[in-house]
Order: sequence, then C-alpha cells, then structure tokens
Amino acid sequence: MFIFLAGLVYGAESDAKDSGEGETGLPGALTVFGEVEVLDYDWGWIRWLMSGKLDPNAEMTLGMVYIKPNQTNPAHIHPNSAEYLHVLEGSCEHMVGKKWVTLKKGDTLRIPKDVPHKARTGKQACKAIITYDTGDRQFVEVKE
Repeated sequence: MFIFLAGLVYGAESDAKDSGEGETGLPGALTVFGEVEVLDYDWGWIRWLMSGKLDPNAEMTLGMVYIKPNQTNPAHIHPNSAEYLHVLEGSCEHMVGKKWVTLKKGDTLRIPKDVPHKARTGKQACKAIITYDTGDRQFVEVKE
C-alpha cells in the first residue's frame, strides 16, 4: 500500500472535498504531487500529501520526507499519533527512544506516540513515506 501511495497519491488542494462534487468528481480527495508545497529545512524537505489541512475529512496524515546526506532532523515527539515510516530510497539510522536502528530501502518502522525520535543519514540521502493515524499530526521538538 505504501508503494502505491508513494507513486500515485501526491499533491494538494486546499478545498478538497469527499462529497463527489469537487473538480474531480471523486467521492474522496485527490492531491497532485507537483502542486504540493515543499517545506524546506536545513536537513532536507517534507511534502504533505494528505492531512486535515488539505482535506477536512482526512483521517490520517501522509507525507514524503527527504533527508540530505550527512544530516539529522531534530529530536521530536508526536503527542497525538504514532508515526509509520517506510523507506523508499537510500538509508538512515533512526533513534527511537534511546535506541538506534538502521533502515534501508523497503524497511518500515512504527514509532509509538510520545516516543522521542530523530533520523540521521550518512553518505546516502534517505527518502521515505511518513504517515500518522490522525488528520492533525502534532510535532513537538524535544531536548535530548
């Protein structure tokens, strides 16, 4: 399922509807990858593909994250949701709680809500699908 989503469900409409009355006539919401805002950070970028902000009826948050080589994102928690991360390309190490785990292409990791975590890359970048079981993903940076 993650690979299908990574390849086909992309982008954003700010007024996506699931009534079937929108531009697409679908009973759900469609986003187009090339139209999704890219949120740039020093360590890489995130594109939110589906969320409550993009579609008020969304029951989950789905995104794509890219971490540049030799970078680390900040340690953080999600107080209202678990995170599911599926590596599409490259590899990274992910700290979950106080333990590091190595992830490579095809690996999937579940991070429970409220558990501090962060990712770091080596010589290879890492691209992954990230998903949360709420349309309103919350993010809180934490000190290590």
